[in-house]
Amino acid sequence: MGGQAKSKKKNKPRRKERHSNGDSGSKALSPQERMKLKMQEKAKKKTAEKYTAEQLLEKTEECMDNFNFEMAQMFCQRALDIEPTNLKILDMLGNI
Repeated sequence: MGGQAKSKKKNKPRRKERHSNGDSGSKALSPQERMKLKMQEKAKKKTAEKYTAEQLLEKTEECMDNFNFEMAQMFCQRALDIEPTNLKILDMLGNI
């Protein structure tokens, strides 16, 4: 009738799990993710100052001609950041 002895449960307080509700914003992001987002925002501002949406579309077409679709998507996304309602940009982004 020997068997394994059952261990007694210890009443330790449990840690509360953090659930993100979506409204916490950048609090749910890790420091690396926050830095990455900050750098992307800076890059968008620099792009908007240097290039027009039409110039970015030309770069997009060049990249697509060279089968560099990742860069084409980046240029097209930057053009969309500058002019979010431009249908030509939206169409081109859909074709990539």
